[in-house]
Amino acid sequence: MAYALGALILIALVYAIAKAASGNRYSEMTEEEFEAEAQRSSRLGGAVAGLQKIFDPSHHVEYVQEQQERVEADGSESGDRPKAGPDSKT
Repeated sequence: MAYALGALILIALVYAIAKAASGNRYSEMTEEEFEAEAQRSSRLGGAVAGLQKIFDPSHHVEYVQEQQERVEADGSESGDRPKAGPDSKT
C-alpha cells in the first residue's frame, strides 16, 4: 500500500513538473486564435452531458421546473394585501 501511494505521489510530481515546464498555451495565442478555440465545442462536454443523462435522467426535468418557478416568482407580486380604501369592497 505504501509503495502504491509513493508511486502515485511520484507520478503526480512528474506531471506537475512537466505541466509547469510546458508553459501556458494561451499566452502565445493571438486574439483570433483564442476566439476560434473558445467557439469550438468540446467533445468531453458532450460526453459528460450524455453520462449525466444516463445516471440522472430527471435532472433536465428538475432544472426546467426550477427555471419556470424562478420566472413565475420574478413575475409575481410581492404578496402584500392592497390597502383598504374608500373604493375597495371588504
